[in-house]
Amino acid sequence: MSRSSTSSASTAVEQDRPAGGRNSGGGVRPARRLTALVVALLSVFAVGMATPAVADQGGDQGADQAQAAPLKGDPSIWPKPNIVETNLSATQSEQMVGDCPLYHLCVRNQEADGLWSAYALYYCLPDGQYYELTNFTGTVYAQNSQDVAVRLLRADNSEVDRIGALTGKDVYWNPVWKIDLC
Repeated sequence: MSRSSTSSASTAVEQDRPAGGRNSGGGVRPARRLTALVVALLSVFAVGMATPAVADQGGDQGADQAQAAPLKGDPSIWPKPNIVETNLSATQSEQMVGDCPLYHLCVRNQEADGLWSAYALYYCLPDGQYYELTNFTGTVYAQNSQDVAVRLLRADNSEVDRIGALTGKDVYWNPVWKIDLC
């Protein structure tokens, strides 16, 4: 490009700008920034919603093994249980579940960083509402210190397993999405 065509192109751009050389007013830049911000926020929201739980819904466990497994996040339960302890050693979480307070269901699961979380569920929810699990995987011991059995449910509310009253057992958490405490 010749020097004269470069200067005429820059002169045309300068003529479109107000005095002072800045884009003052609601020009293109603020609209682009707003658009970029909205796209970024929607992307973050979409990624967060893409994998709400790492659980098997009862399908074939061997299917699609070539597909990469999603990264496991920290386990959580909603609504928030009566007692929640995070960043525990395996021994500390085992002790909390083993010493489960009367009238509670105590469960634990490993966090993404290798530490453990432990929970003591106490409050009964209204009929048809359940404690919802996220990122509970593997086979881990749970203790039911209530005088009623606890039902462990799939995403469609069908029963996967149950823990009898005043007893504990190893639970395979992958297909479990919900807990019916009462």
